[in-house]
Order: sequence, then structure tokens, then C-alpha cells
Amino acid sequence: MSIEKNEKDTREQELWDRISTTEGTERAEVLDELSHIAFKRDNYIECLHLVDTSIEIYFKQGGLDLYLKELMHLYHGKAYCFENLKRHAEAAEMHEELAKMKDLDDDLEGQAEELRAAGRAWYRIDEWRKSLDNHIAAKAIADPNISILTMGVDLLNIGMALAKLKSYKDAIDSYLSARSLYKEAKTPEFVGWCDNYLALAYIALKNGPEARFHAKHYFNYTKVAEDLGMEAYSSYRLGAAHILCEEYEEAEKNLVRSLELLTLDEDKDWEDIVAVNKLLAKALVALNREEEAQKRLERIKTIEETIAA
Repeated sequence: MSIEKNEKDTREQELWDRISTTEGTERAEVLDELSHIAFKRDNYIECLHLVDTSIEIYFKQGGLDLYLKELMHLYHGKAYCFENLKRHAEAAEMHEELAKMKDLDDDLEGQAEELRAAGRAWYRIDEWRKSLDNHIAAKAIADPNISILTMGVDLLNIGMALAKLKSYKDAIDSYLSARSLYKEAKTPEFVGWCDNYLALAYIALKNGPEARFHAKHYFNYTKVAEDLGMEAYSSYRLGAAHILCEEYEEAEKNLVRSLELLTLDEDKDWEDIVAVNKLLAKALVALNREEEAQKRLERIKTIEETIAA
């Protein structure tokens, strides 16, 4: 046993021994310290139990009026535990509670960050409306120190939630505003992400020329950055846009490239691989290569049935 581990074990035992000899806020502090030890060894359930007990004590001793800072710290601990346990709804609720506490603490930046965190957590479990509401609330906070980059993040997050709700026109407005801010902030990678989402929104609206414009910009970025992972998706977007524009030879070229890259990944994105194959078959039919298109559709049939099951 290492000296460091022995010291940690001794410290933990000392803290447990103090539980029986302390009360009130002193006991809450000991429980908080024990929760840190549990968290560091990835025992998130035990950490939650310790944190909840500490929170209960603080509320009995005066609550937010007297122990706002301590309770914010503990609620952060709960949020981190829920995130590690992938209990995203509970994590989102903790971040929403923390946003209220940051408001009481006159911490505008902190309040906005908690709302963004809540929005991200709701997004992970497909709660698009709740995600949107939190991101809109974050954007509405009049933080005088907010950066251009963060303003762009809020608009991009709002656009992504709107797109999930199929409000594509509103999503496009948000993406375009974010794109302008990212250009002002001189951040090519974020401009590229905006072009990616703009291409997807225009594809959903079947607006070929606009989809092609933004897909091409996204494609150019991925080529310059030499990011093969992103190039797989930029080629996919560009191929889909060319189909909408009835430019089938260009569509074929880009979709074949997308498949080359998507299938290189060890952890394959089968849903997108199937979707690209279907688009490629559509392009082949338009190019009077029906037999080739049919063979491609036959090849992916079992995979399509499997992932749809």
C-alpha cells in the first residue's frame, strides 16, 4: 500500500469518526469533504447521498439566506454526479436550480452558464423544447462581460434546438447570426460548424442552392483543416445539396467520398452510412444506372433492418 493511499484512507476514517461528534453546519462540512473523496473514486451514488445529507442540514440551519455559497457548491456536486451517472434530466434540473442561486448571488455570467449547461443536458435526452427554453434564457441575460464567441454559442445552441423542433427557418436565422459573430471573432472552426448546420437546415427545406453554398463552405473548411472525420460529413452534405440541384455527377462524387471516409471509422455510424447509400442510389438512378443503384440498396438492406429494429 502506498504512503499516499494510506494517508487518504486515514483521512477518510478521521472524517467518519468526526460525524458522531459534530452537528449542524460543522457536520455538513464534514459530509461535504467525504463527498469529495467518494467522487474522486467514482462512487457517485455514495457522493450523492453525502451531498444530499449535507444540503438537508444547511436548509435546516437557515438555507439560502445564510448558506448560499455552500449550497451552490453542493448543488454543483450533485450536477456532476448526475452527469457522470448519465442521469441527464436530473443534471439539467440541478443546473436550473443553480441558475436561480446564481441569480440570487448577482452572478450574471454564472447564471447564464448554468442555463447553458441545463440546455445541453436536456438536448442529450431529446428534450428539445426544454433545451431551447434554457438557451433562450441564457441569451436573454444582460451580461456586460459576455464575449462575441459566447454570444455566438448561444445563437448556435438556439438554432440547433429549433432545428430539432423542425423550425428550420427560425433555426437558419439563428445560425446566420451566429456565423456573423464567429467571423467577427475570427474563429474559422465555428464558422464551419455554422455552415454545417445551415446546410442541414436548407436540405430539410429542400433549398438546393443555399444548401450547396453552405455545404461547399463547410467542405472547404474540412479540406483545409485536413479533418477526415468532418470531411465525411461535409461530403455527405454537399452530395445531398447537389441532388437537390439535380447535379447528379457531382452528387455521386461527393457521396462516394463520404462513404469512403465513414466506413474507415472503427466505430461506424451505420445510420449515416445507410442514408448516404440511399442518396447515392438516387443519384445513380438519375444517371440511368438503375441496376447499380439496386445492388447498392440490396447490400444495405440487412443493415437498415438491423438498426431500425
